[in-house]
Amino acid sequence: MKYSVKMRASKNIDDKDLHIGGAEKIIDESELLNVVNKLTLRGLNHSRGDADFINLKINKVFEEDIIKVKALKTRTIDVKDSNEGLSVARDLLTSMGISDAQKVIDLLVNTNNMRGAIILNILDFKRMESDKEKGVRVTNMDYDKNKDVEVKNHRREALCLATKTLNAKAIIGEVCISDDPNYVTGYVASKNEYIRITKLKEKGDYRGGRIFLFDPRLDTIENTINYLENQLVVVYE
Repeated sequence: MKYSVKMRASKNIDDKDLHIGGAEKIIDESELLNVVNKLTLRGLNHSRGDADFINLKINKVFEEDIIKVKALKTRTIDVKDSNEGLSVARDLLTSMGISDAQKVIDLLVNTNNMRGAIILNILDFKRMESDKEKGVRVTNMDYDKNKDVEVKNHRREALCLATKTLNAKAIIGEVCISDDPNYVTGYVASKNEYIRITKLKEKGDYRGGRIFLFDPRLDTIENTINYLENQLVVVYE
């Protein structure tokens, strides 16, 4: 028997619920108490501040409902500053066939810490998620071999999310900037590759966001969102 464990930490600022951080695991029952304890400690210690509220959600899951996906191959592009990084990201999106990649970049840098992701139609550049405040949150994923969960590993967690996301039929790409003010590396991902860009913002910047590039010719938005939110995925390397 396995369990899905999810943690979300938040802080109240000016009567608004500010997302501080989150994490999730798919684990064996024998690991449950240890992982719950570690995720709680992680929620209490985050670079975005001390949490006022930590939510833990534990669900029993079944092996037969889990699909296994191979992690995207990765490479890194070094840049001198965020302007160069954003230019590289734009060029990568253009190479993926996005007709107006600058629109995607402009939307990304002006996104203000949504809990989830924007889903952008690549044909008309309209947003497809129903809740424009929260976006769509990708959940129910983990690596096949669990690693330490006390300290956030930005690269591994982002690669896990990107791998699940790009396995959706109609998602052809993703671009992401972390909302962690101390982590400036972002990425562009396609069906074949996860490309880290060493600087997509300046240190100390709390802004961040992610955009999924949706091709409506490949699947419905309903199927896509259901997969992103609900399908259990284990990533292997």
